[in-house]
Amino acid sequence: MNQTRHVNQTFLRKPGLELRSTWQSTQAYKRHSHTQLSIGAILEGQTCCTCNGEPFTLYPGDLIIIPAHLPHSCNPIAGQPRSYHMLYLETDLQPALQVIRNEALFRQYLTVVETLSPEAIGALLSGLAANSAPPDALRPSSLALLQTLRHSLQEPPSLDVLARRFSLRKETLIRTFKQDTGLTPGTFLAISRVEFAKARLRAGDLIADVSYQSGFADQSHFHKTFVSYTAATPRQYATGRSISDNN
Repeated sequence: MNQTRHVNQTFLRKPGLELRSTWQSTQAYKRHSHTQLSIGAILEGQTCCTCNGEPFTLYPGDLIIIPAHLPHSCNPIAGQPRSYHMLYLETDLQPALQVIRNEALFRQYLTVVETLSPEAIGALLSGLAANSAPPDALRPSSLALLQTLRHSLQEPPSLDVLARRFSLRKETLIRTFKQDTGLTPGTFLAISRVEFAKARLRAGDLIADVSYQSGFADQSHFHKTFVSYTAATPRQYATGRSISDNN
């Protein structure tokens, strides 16, 4: 398996979008989600992407559309390397989860990769618009718990306290949240911390400050958790490129 510091990958950013390009990687990811619409393109090799408990095998030329906040994992098959692009977009458009095998849309996607232009992005989204579907509504307790955890990264209230606040048993609160989001509250909190950290790193904050701001106990815990969800170290993500001494 590639060591994370040696994975050949780059991060390119413009307002409202991020492009991650990864080459010949066998790095695996923990199950996670993103605050943005994610669109992946497989260039070489094969990838197994699991969403809602259903595995999808992706081949070169495939696109996968992953709605915002949908838990998923995309990992190598039989330890073999694969190359791919992942495009993260801030957009109100939320197409349904789907794998697309369409040469024209794949070419439009590659045009976005080459130019990152608003025109190319608009053409790609127009091609996906016919497949858009509204996200499922969360139950009130799940929505409240989600919002509470997002706004309490440093000192989140205990689940016992939250359950009493919602007049529910803790087990019921956890079960309902997992049914609605596909994640346990603890996993959602970890993902929210990583997503917050990514935003602060993109803004240029120091890694040590981001570790504290995100609610991690120490930099070692921050580094380990960040890598497990992003397959990139905080420093690599902050610099936007692969560097061999990325400790």
